[in-house]
Amino acid sequence: MKLANKVYLNAFSCVCAAGLNIEEIFETLLRGNSAITNQSGYVDGAVMPLGKIPSEDDFFELLEENVASLLTKTPWLVPSETIVLVGSSVGGMCVAEKMFFTESNFKNITVEELSIRAIADKVVEKFGFKSALSFSTACTSSSIAIDFAYDLITQRLYKTVVVIGADELSRSAVNGFDRLGIASHSPTRPFDVQRNGINVAEGIAVLALSSSKTLQCVEIMGCGVSSDAYNITHPHPQGEGAMAAMNQALQAAGIDASSIDYINAHGTGTIANDEIESASIEKLFGRHPFVVSTKAVTGHTLGACGALEAAISAMSIIHNIIPACTNLTTPVNGSLSHPLESIQTEVNYVLSNAFGFGGGNVSLVLGKVYAD
Repeated sequence: MKLANKVYLNAFSCVCAAGLNIEEIFETLLRGNSAITNQSGYVDGAVMPLGKIPSEDDFFELLEENVASLLTKTPWLVPSETIVLVGSSVGGMCVAEKMFFTESNFKNITVEELSIRAIADKVVEKFGFKSALSFSTACTSSSIAIDFAYDLITQRLYKTVVVIGADELSRSAVNGFDRLGIASHSPTRPFDVQRNGINVAEGIAVLALSSSKTLQCVEIMGCGVSSDAYNITHPHPQGEGAMAAMNQALQAAGIDASSIDYINAHGTGTIANDEIESASIEKLFGRHPFVVSTKAVTGHTLGACGALEAAISAMSIIHNIIPACTNLTTPVNGSLSHPLESIQTEVNYVLSNAFGFGGGNVSLVLGKVYAD
């Protein structure tokens, strides 16, 4: 079935540990400089390597700044005619945490302030967007939001959609991953045989999607979504869900696996994800595309990672350059092409993966847009 509209990623505004805007973030990635720093106060009695945004501004101030920045870049976008889709795994949890550790109780916190919807409510109130929906599906949260935006635009329900991926560093999240035994106490090493876990991080990515092309946009050509239904934390051992999502994205985009130049992998640095994702990529793509996890630089921004890495993938397409694999010495799968230095090359198609707890898998295909 031919879809009614194409979907373009027209502009984006991002902040994470690697930089205060997408240009800084991308430059940090190209240099291969990890932005992970040692932080205290998240796990009692321990200093943890985390991806903390280098800013004194409050997280919600940074959120508003990035939405305002996006609106400056997109004067054609009318907030009152635009829906906002927010992907977050933490939502307003940090507001409640700060209140509790200040006052030792939750008497002055409301359900609305601590809910997943807290981010969407603040953005709608501040900027006057038409409405908002929130998605919380672990590490695929903002990728699911992009997939939903894709459907809204292709089916002509909205001409423009703003997608926000946002997660703040939370004591609850950091402790949770640490108790699960998958939070690394050293800088993460995605796809390396010596990998031992993730570096939890925070980040905000605000994306403008529309049915119309603009200068320096990329096309979101297809989305694939699947569920392993295998285990609450462990991916399917044969990577069936991951392969299904990647295959669906390729089919929706109307291209074959050999067309993909670069795979922005989920690449968390955990034992299970990297082994299974590597094997799944090898089965579908062989050695051809370059495979990189940018989480070695940015850390794992949880529910924000899909939107943040969509913006990073778009930068690779726009600038024809692929970042290096930071902290990679000995690959877990020697059959894949992991660049150890940034590579200047023609980048026409990128596949970006986000795989989450519970076996949720989302893959996006982004493509270059040529002038008419």
